[in-house]
Amino acid sequence: MFQGKVVLVTGAARGIGRAIAEAFAHEGALLVLCDWSAEGAEVAKQLGGLFVYADIAQPYGRERLIHEALRQWGAVHVLVNNAAISAPGSALRVKLEEWARVLEVNLTAPMHLSALAAREMAKAGGGSIVNLASVQGLFAEQNNAAYTASKGGLINLTRSLALDLAPLNVRVNAVAPGAIATESLLQALELSEAPEQTRADWEDLHALRRLGKPEEVAQAVLFLASERASFITGAILPVDGGMTASFGMAGRPV
Repeated sequence: MFQGKVVLVTGAARGIGRAIAEAFAHEGALLVLCDWSAEGAEVAKQLGGLFVYADIAQPYGRERLIHEALRQWGAVHVLVNNAAISAPGSALRVKLEEWARVLEVNLTAPMHLSALAAREMAKAGGGSIVNLASVQGLFAEQNNAAYTASKGGLINLTRSLALDLAPLNVRVNAVAPGAIATESLLQALELSEAPEQTRADWEDLHALRRLGKPEEVAQAVLFLASERASFITGAILPVDGGMTASFGMAGRPV
């Protein structure tokens, strides 16, 4: 499905980003994987892709990612803006430097990378951009002001980019995952005071009464990036097990 297509994935060292990279590799993509963790180099080696060690919070890091992709493969066809960070805290408590860093990585970097990549996609006849938003961009969460603001911004940025880049034949969509069983989430649950109950509470947020799998998010990204979604742009696809279908605990029986 992506044989010979150059696919860039940010935040590809672990979790959802790694699952996305693996899914594209399975479909024959030429991978360019970016992360600020050296673990990404091993992932790229396993998948036969190029690893670019870069901090996308910096404009130079974003420009370098595109430059290295062109130097290695000569084109860009798909961009997946997956990299994200958080800084827990209410609007009353979050430090301004933390707020700025979250928005730089989660919102400004996808905007800048999309603009850089779209110019190259246009030269190749078109392309696709998929942003990793979150259900926390669709509704607010207490004590997480920076992250929810950044993901809410990314959702509307996705729509704006879809309009701006349509003349270049570049489609832009987003997925909004619910709680996904990544290594970091599972570790956090295990470190809670009551791990089993905490996990059950998280699972009850979803109508399907379980956590999502990184591979399930990856398949949604694959679809939106593919020609099977050729008439889809500006869409936000929840991959949340029914979480956003409910006002409360979506999976708890009545």
